[in-house]
Order: sequence, then C-alpha cells, then structure tokens
Amino acid sequence: MSIARRSPLLVSVLLLTSVASVLAQDVTCVIIPPSTAYTAGSQGSLWLACMNNSPYGAVRTFDPSIRCTLTSESGSSETVLLLNTNSSASQATIAPGGFAKEEYLLDVPLTSIGQVTLTVSNFNPLVILVQQAPGVVAVRPNTSLISPETGTATNSELREYITNHLYFYEPIYFILGTAPAAEFQLSFKYKLFNLKADWNPFTHLYFGYTQTSFWSVFTKDPSFYDTSYKPSAFFYYPDLVHNKFSQLDLQLGGEHESNGRGGSLERSFDTAYLQPTVTFDLPGSLQLSLQPRTWFYFLVNDNNRDIADFRGYADLRGALTWTSAKSGEKIQAACRVRAGDKGTHLGLLYDLRFNLADIPVLRKFSPAIQVQYFAGYGQNLLQYNQVAHALRAGICLFY
Repeated sequence: MSIARRSPLLVSVLLLTSVASVLAQDVTCVIIPPSTAYTAGSQGSLWLACMNNSPYGAVRTFDPSIRCTLTSESGSSETVLLLNTNSSASQATIAPGGFAKEEYLLDVPLTSIGQVTLTVSNFNPLVILVQQAPGVVAVRPNTSLISPETGTATNSELREYITNHLYFYEPIYFILGTAPAAEFQLSFKYKLFNLKADWNPFTHLYFGYTQTSFWSVFTKDPSFYDTSYKPSAFFYYPDLVHNKFSQLDLQLGGEHESNGRGGSLERSFDTAYLQPTVTFDLPGSLQLSLQPRTWFYFLVNDNNRDIADFRGYADLRGALTWTSAKSGEKIQAACRVRAGDKGTHLGLLYDLRFNLADIPVLRKFSPAIQVQYFAGYGQNLLQYNQVAHALRAGICLFY
C-alpha cells in the first residue's frame, strides 16, 4: 500500500492517540497531509487540524508561517509552511469537543523525489510522497558516499555535509553610496557536530565568521578603507521557549574583532557575550524581533583602549517584518542602537529591506533591495571614536 493511501489512516490514529494522551491540554493540533502525492517543483497543501478537548470554548490562533525541514535522498533543507490567505481568518473559536483547521502551503523542491520526511516545528513529523513532475527528468543523487577508486567524498556526501553543517549567519549584502562608497558583508556559521540530542551542549556549538568591508571604489586609489574580521565561537539554542505568540532564542559565546591593519591603524579586541532574541507574532502577518546583546571586553589593543567609551557594553537590535502568507514576499525595517558606557556617543544603524520574489525571472533567486542609513559613532572599526553619516543602497542576499 502506498504512503499516499496510508496517510489518512496514520493521521487519524495519531489524532486519536494525541487526544487520549493530552487531555489536560485545551487544544490538540496535528498536521494532516493530502491523500494524494505531491509533485516536485510545485506548491502543495497541508492542513493544521486543532481539536478542543475541554468542556469550554477555546480560541486558536494560526501562525502565518511555521518552520519545517524536508529530508530526502538529496539531503535536508529548511523551509516554512505559509498560511493560505484564501482560507478563513487566522483565528478560530472552537466549540467544546469540536475542531477547526486551516490550510498551509508548502513549496516542494524539484530534487525531492520519493519518500520525504517533513519535520514541522512543535508538531508531528510526516512522511510524504513526492512524484516526478511531468516532462522533467529526475536527477537522482549518487547514493555511494565514498569513491572506492579514490577514497574521496562524492557530490552527494558533500551536499549533505554542507546542508547539515554550514548556514548563513548575519545579513549578506553589497551596497553603494556615501564615501567610502561601497560596503559589503559576508557571514556564515558552521555547526561543529551533527548531533540530535537537544540536552547535549555540543549539539548547539557553532563557529561563526562575519566580514564587513568598506571600499573606496570610486576614487583614484580604489583601495579598501577598512575591514572588520569577526570570527566567533558560540552556543546557539533556537526555540528555547515557544508558544502561539512568541519565541525565545539564546546565543552565548566569544568573538574577536579586528581590522588587520597593523601598526598605529590596528584596532582589535575580544568579547564574551550573551544574546537573547525574542520574536513576537503580530496581527497582519507582522513579526517583531528584539535582540539585546551584552558583553565584556578582554585583550583590548593599545590603540583602542577606550573602546568601551564609544561602544559601551550592550546594544539593541530590533526588526519589524511583514511576510506575505501567499508569496513569501518580505519587507523588513530594522534598527541597531549602540551607546558608550556613559550613555553618550550614540551610533544608530537603520536598514530597510524588501525582496523581489514576485518578479518572474527571480523566482529561483530572490534578492532584496536594501537601503541603509548610519549616523553617529563607530561606522567601522577604524572610526570607532569618530562621527560619520552615510546613506547607501544595493542588494541583500540574506537577512
């Protein structure tokens, strides 16, 4: 019997079991796949069904997006389920013993063929069946991991390794404007161990690297004005607390920052830091994120002994993001506020980003337009104790 035919029976058993085991909860929710197979490269539907176990009426809010992971022979990829805006309101009142359901949409990759495991954040995992799109030649991964002739890893193993260990970290962008005219940033994080046990600290251990460069590209001497190199090691705990309205992530570790100039132009220091991130789901497909960060310094370079006077010991980053539940289009307004240890020497960074997902030629590659404005102290590490004002705009590849 195929997975597609068995899914309704499995989901029914799961629903009944969940109801029997969690009678203390007001609402029990499960993800229900369709009875037919998905088509690779298309958009498919799932349903989030919620049953009210209590003798009283209950209100259920359906999140505009839900994080999930797709795992197949070609590897794992993180994605989201998006609430279908064509369905009813995102909040439902459920009568005692009754249930409500909402439709979510899933983009199925072209490379996912056959049985695919769908792991949905805070809900039941599913095994779905994905069939090849008509007229498309399926690309099957090479299942052998090591070539017997050379003893080296195959493309399939390399792809799986990168998927499980290497991630984007901070925003990646290239923008142009006020001198020094060009600013660009690259940022990645590497998960050291591919472990599953959440209690194990090594499951959450990462190495990060961020590089922010300022380039005098339109001058007679188009050299780099200054670059900050920021390697780090940290523990990252996502979804430490999660409910219908908010989520708490936690990151703590150590970071080195320097500009590598040497001599009198050298700027460098090391910090140990704690960084919680609180995200709130708001009405109207809005999401508010607040990210305070606090740190202390050690191994401070002699050229910037007074770094705390200008950077202080904490900053605050906030972002308000609107996401279209149908297309996945995003618009984000973000701000970072930093001040010296006496509350003076402010440095304010504003970013406005909106992606281009609805442009047909960019459906497989969705960059965002980024507009950035900086005012105050510390535009870059070389100018940590100088005032600057800058307006730049360009392309953002990740945020």
